[in-house]
Amino acid sequence: MEMHQVRYFLAVSEARSFTRAAEHCHVSQPTLTAAIKKLEAELGGPLLLRDRGGVKLTPLGRLVLPRLQRIDDERRSVALIAENHRRLKQVPLRIGVLCTLGPARLSGYLAAFRAVAPGVEVELQIGTRDKVLRQLEEAEVDLVITHAAAPTPDWCVVTPLYNERYLVVLPPGHRLAAQDTVRLAELSDEPYIDRLSCEMREEVGALCASREVALYASYRTEREEWVQSLVAAGVGFAFMPEHSLLPGATTARPLVEPSLQRTVSLLRSGDRTAPPVAKLFWRTLLESAGRPRPGA
Repeated sequence: MEMHQVRYFLAVSEARSFTRAAEHCHVSQPTLTAAIKKLEAELGGPLLLRDRGGVKLTPLGRLVLPRLQRIDDERRSVALIAENHRRLKQVPLRIGVLCTLGPARLSGYLAAFRAVAPGVEVELQIGTRDKVLRQLEEAEVDLVITHAAAPTPDWCVVTPLYNERYLVVLPPGHRLAAQDTVRLAELSDEPYIDRLSCEMREEVGALCASREVALYASYRTEREEWVQSLVAAGVGFAFMPEHSLLPGATTARPLVEPSLQRTVSLLRSGDRTAPPVAKLFWRTLLESAGRPRPGA
C-alpha cells in the first residue's frame, strides 16, 4: 500500500466521482483509476462501485475508509511537523539550566532569541550541574547553560557567555551594610546561611579555611529563595551570585580581598550534530553576549 493510493481513494470517496477526484489530486483519471485498482488488489476486493448516481463505497470500502482516513491524517501531521521544523515554527528546543543561575541575566538572552525565532517553543529544564550534563549526554536536552567549572567532560563544546561576581548578602541593618564592599576577613564568626546547591561551595569553604575565616552555618538549604528569605529575616548572611539576587529587604555588597566570580557558559555535545534550532539559539546568545561565534 502506498500513500498516493490511499489519497486517491479518499478523494474519490469524498467527491463521489473519479473525474473530480483526479482533478483535485492533479493527476489524470487513468492514473488515479490504476492506483485504486492496485489498492483493491492488495486489499482483496473492490472498494468503489460506479452507478448512475455516481461512485459509492462497497461494504469493504466502508470498513476501511475510517482507517485509511486516519493514515492520511497521520501523513498530514508528519508533513506539518517537518514543515514547521524547516521553518522553525512550533519546534521544541530543550535547554538545561543550572539551578543556581538567576533569571535576571538569562531572561534578556531568551528575549533576544524570542525576537529572532518567535515560533520556537523553548523548554527550560532546571537542575544541578551533574543532572543537566547527564541530560545533555543522553540527548534529553539540546543545549546546557551552566557554570562550566572543571572538570568538564571531553565531549562537551564550551563557550563562555558572561562572568558573574559573588556578593555578600546582608540582613537589614547589618553593621557591614554601610560599606561599599565587604572583605572576607570581616565575615569571620558571622552567622551564615549555607547554600547547599552552590557549585562553588567547596571553593568558598577552602578559601575561608586558608584565611582562618570562621563561618558558623546557622541554616543550610538548597533553595535559593529560602536563602534570601532567611537573610531578610536576620538569620545570617549569605554569598550569592549577583544575577541570582532577587529584589527584597536585603543589602548586597561585592566581596573583596579576595573577590570571587564564576563564568556562565553555553554547552553542547560534540558527539552529535546540533539541530538547526539549537544552532540558531547558540548564535543568538553569543551575539547577545558580544562573544565570537564558534560553529555550532
